[in-house]
Amino acid sequence: MKRRQFLKDATLLANAVALSGIAQNVPPEPCPVALLAMSDYGRDLSREIAAVMSEDGLKLQGKKVLLKPNFVEAHPERPINTHIAVIANAAHACLRLGAAEVIVGEASGHRRDPWFSVLNPSLRGILDKKVKCVDLNHGDAVSVPNAGRRTGLPVFYVAKPVAGADILISMPKMKTHHWMAVTLCLKNLFGILPGIYYGWPKNLLHFRGIDNSILDLARTIKVHYNIIDGVVGMEGDGPIMGKAKSVGTLVLGPFSLAADATAARLMGFDPQRIPYLLQAGRFLPGLKQQDVVIRGEKPARLAAQFDCPEEFRGMRGGPFF
Repeated sequence: MKRRQFLKDATLLANAVALSGIAQNVPPEPCPVALLAMSDYGRDLSREIAAVMSEDGLKLQGKKVLLKPNFVEAHPERPINTHIAVIANAAHACLRLGAAEVIVGEASGHRRDPWFSVLNPSLRGILDKKVKCVDLNHGDAVSVPNAGRRTGLPVFYVAKPVAGADILISMPKMKTHHWMAVTLCLKNLFGILPGIYYGWPKNLLHFRGIDNSILDLARTIKVHYNIIDGVVGMEGDGPIMGKAKSVGTLVLGPFSLAADATAARLMGFDPQRIPYLLQAGRFLPGLKQQDVVIRGEKPARLAAQFDCPEEFRGMRGGPFF
């Protein structure tokens, strides 16, 4: 084996090992969550996003960054996916902070043809030429030991570009979900697992229990930062068949559960009544409102009551913030 290839493989292995252990990543003080106003997708907020990430202590100088948006399905008339403008803003913010490489990667849960998602020319056309787009469904994967016990799966096969990245940023869409009540940062990790291993729409994870899979991935995969597209979310029969719900914000922060719990409150839910978020609060920080410090926009100004299937209406919360 050539020395260069040996070093590349050694780095990949080290990064894969480093994916584990997020349960120990507990902050000594309340988790920061920033609400950045974005009334429409025409604004360039890359400078503001970079400032928030820097204030949160995210160090990107010389790092390889992978942005993981949500591209579950393609219906142009529905707000299903992370908007391409938000992806571009985040990618360009990373370049502003000195990232050596920025990759946009997704293993779409429904569409097997990546032209409908991460390789679509509409996305490629607004990205800096330094930013790469990769399909995570069909490439190589790295075996990472499952740090959880709920699915019974001994390992997760994580797409190689994810394992090879220094920094993983989760970028979901703010949506209701017809099985899980809400789908946000934690659920977004399904898209780092290749469809050629897990099926469409990640059938193996569904068979083992969606909540179980979410929680095991949350214990196993280290996410360094989160950006939720809440400019226009989806309410009702999400994550695909719902309707648009304007909120006008990006939710940013280094702790996935804190970002999810804050977004859930903005959507009108009590995160402690959503079973998988409640379970995640046993090993991840940020579930309770007193565990979070919010910067930027006043959350009360952004709060919206998302419509949802009947079985989840009991998970709605009282007045927050």
